[in-house]
Amino acid sequence: MINYIGGKNKMAKWIVPFIPGDIETYVEVFGGAFWVYIKADIYNKFKLKTVIYNDFNRFMVNLFECFRKEDFRELVCNTKSFNEEFFNESKKIVFDDTDMDNIKLGDNDLALRYAYIMTNIFSGSRPEKSKYLYDYNDKFDSVRNRCNNYKIIEKLNKITKCENLDYSEVIEKYDNEKTFFYVDPPYWKTEDYYSKHEFDRDDHEKLCKQLIDIKGRFALSYYDFPLLSEWLPKDKYSWEMKSYPKSASATKGKEQNRGTELLILNYPVKQLKLF
Repeated sequence: MINYIGGKNKMAKWIVPFIPGDIETYVEVFGGAFWVYIKADIYNKFKLKTVIYNDFNRFMVNLFECFRKEDFRELVCNTKSFNEEFFNESKKIVFDDTDMDNIKLGDNDLALRYAYIMTNIFSGSRPEKSKYLYDYNDKFDSVRNRCNNYKIIEKLNKITKCENLDYSEVIEKYDNEKTFFYVDPPYWKTEDYYSKHEFDRDDHEKLCKQLIDIKGRFALSYYDFPLLSEWLPKDKYSWEMKSYPKSASATKGKEQNRGTELLILNYPVKQLKLF
């Protein structure tokens, strides 16, 4: 719904076909901007009963809790773009005057201000330290358009619960044979790019070891790093890879550098029931 560090806006269409069609519960463990769900028709899978958004960042959890409500979507649609004064005021209220841990989920005003901040800064920068980015194409307009899009509204209405749990807690809470977890953690050696998080080297290993023992199915997004094949070996898990151009490296007249997105699954791709 909004720009957010590590968001899967551009990769969602590649990821979605790997999601089984016979799941009853869909959980995004590191929900972030929720692009895999928003970009797809997961909500239409015929057995699906439960959709869970989870993130450690309570500002984001509050935002998606509010996105589910008609009155908040109307508030977004009635808020003007290109308002630097509102941006600066919001930044003080959100990051200086608010204790993130004590946010009451469903706070429309706080959610609006957070969304306004996130859509008026450079993507990937720390919002609490960023300055207003004036651009002829205000990205808040995109959020407004999504709040008017009936297909997206239907997806938002299908969200069962917005959780603010540690990744290990949300996996434990919702794990069963009919659950699918999409897992998109901070990537190896990029953990410090994220604000409002506590995720380090040991968490990478802890996460992988927990996924090994779950009853449900998972798809884990990563860039490859040496320890990964030790924790989740290729002879036991499905490794799918996709090359993509790095937008940050785009330079006029030169070929873009490319990266490789990795998706690790604990089920055979050939046996997917994509219905």
